[in-house]
Amino acid sequence: MFVRAHLVQLKERGDTLVEVLIAIAVVALILGGAYVTTNRSLIATRDSQERATGLKLAESQLEQLKGVIITNPTVGSTGDFCISSAGTAVTSTSAACKVNNNGVATTVEPAYNLSITRSVTGDTFTAKNQWNRVGGGTDQLQLVYRVHP
Repeated sequence: MFVRAHLVQLKERGDTLVEVLIAIAVVALILGGAYVTTNRSLIATRDSQERATGLKLAESQLEQLKGVIITNPTVGSTGDFCISSAGTAVTSTSAACKVNNNGVATTVEPAYNLSITRSVTGDTFTAKNQWNRVGGGTDQLQLVYRVHP
């Protein structure tokens, strides 16, 4: 009887190397898919945050423009400009037109490049905001404001 019990133990076997490799491959595929999905979601969320901040800054420029037009009706007749944090119109190439998330002039990324263009007729202003995206490339938006006499 002792011999028979020994034979039964020899018939028991574990997982083969191929089965283990297949299991590891399946787990790796699942984890890889989860990583890709999470990464895409993170980039989409960040893009949305950047766009919301860019919109807020462009709207702020137009709100400040309303006050500047009252005191200086010819603002922007000589080229593109932006409204600095001091509330004055400066050329769009000025360092004051490159701002951070809070609208403060900066030289560090992420930075938003603000500019306002006055139309030929003089009654329409286009506020532009352009920035480098976290995921690469650039993004921009434009808002149009029309002055009613």
